[in-house]
Amino acid sequence: MNQLEDLLEFVRIDTTSAKGKGEEGAKFIKDYMERHGIEARLIRHQSKNPYVYGEINVKAKRTLLVYNHYDVQPVEPLDRWESDPFTPVMKEGKIVGRGVGDDKGSLMARLQGILEMEKLPSLNLKFIYEGEEEIGSPNIDSFLKDYKDLLKADYVLWEGAGKGSSGAPEIVLGVKGLLYVEISTRTAKDLHSMYAPVAKNPAWKLVEVLSSLKRDGKVAVPGFYDKVKWLTKEEVSFLKGDKKSMEEAISQEVPEDFQRRLVEEPTCNIAGLYSGYTGEGSKTVIPSYAMAKLDFRLVPEQDPDEILNSLKSYLRDVDIRVLGRVRPYRTSINSEVARCLIDSAKEVYGMDPEVLPNSYGTGPMESFARILENNQIADGIGVDYPGSNIHSFNENIFVQDYLKAKEWMRSFVKRLAQL
Repeated sequence: MNQLEDLLEFVRIDTTSAKGKGEEGAKFIKDYMERHGIEARLIRHQSKNPYVYGEINVKAKRTLLVYNHYDVQPVEPLDRWESDPFTPVMKEGKIVGRGVGDDKGSLMARLQGILEMEKLPSLNLKFIYEGEEEIGSPNIDSFLKDYKDLLKADYVLWEGAGKGSSGAPEIVLGVKGLLYVEISTRTAKDLHSMYAPVAKNPAWKLVEVLSSLKRDGKVAVPGFYDKVKWLTKEEVSFLKGDKKSMEEAISQEVPEDFQRRLVEEPTCNIAGLYSGYTGEGSKTVIPSYAMAKLDFRLVPEQDPDEILNSLKSYLRDVDIRVLGRVRPYRTSINSEVARCLIDSAKEVYGMDPEVLPNSYGTGPMESFARILENNQIADGIGVDYPGSNIHSFNENIFVQDYLKAKEWMRSFVKRLAQL
């Protein structure tokens, strides 16, 4: 089996879900599994991009469900890429191409790791690959409800955390939640700016609203922090983030306690702004419309619906449109799946892993836990690292990290099978 060519072929397929692409990628991975003896099929359900389901049933008592996604982020701006994003290249021990780090590389490393085992362990394996994760998994709840019996498992391996900023393998036991909204304000029509002494300006109103959302570095929405589940001393002790590596990854200075803050703190972020004339030169105008997109990253036990209600009460004189809601989630560090990931990481890498109570970002992990009634969910066995540039240009992974992830996958499933 060619260790890398299959991955490169997968990366060559454009599966940008934001642009409605993914069908070809779904068929590739289904056909790949079938060629290697795994029972597989496409499940179309309500989504444009089909889910891909595979199964290896060895009649064992326990089952592992492996979740990944095959869709990718848009590649723009194209002029920042050093090579065509869908023509992966090998460079200085790395593979460069869209999706190689998020999430095609982890998907293939795990799958190949299983296929390369001389003897399958006494553990049933199920694989579910989604094609809409990068657009917020809008259909995942209904899919999980309709296919709950098919996806029944004892453990769930999430999409694939790679190496942390310390260089150690990373294990993530949860995700932040999300509330994504668009706020806007408007008047009847644009006006000449000579009317500024008497006319309302939606742009100024939006500026006032945005400035009211944070105070002294904290989110000012009433009750925002009331249910936050702060990290314990034990959880903080597992954080191993390296300040220098993180600064190199994001090209900015970070505080000494950056990793605790990234894991623990909920946020309010301005993701986009628009109002008035933004073309070349000048135009003296009072705009009739102003809009901002905001994302709130939430931590256990914050509820996006409760935060939304507080936001609506706090911002009474603007329009608020909800664009996304995801609940946060955490698995216990003492769970069987977490301990097997930790122990197998130590075995393969020869070092203690970084263990994060939850990731800095968001995903539908809570939906899997709630709908499938499974609290044995954890993330690890991935291929990316802080400099992988996922969601950015020149996305890349190290070849050695890809090969190591396959080894980690084999060690992990062997340990699960022995429980």
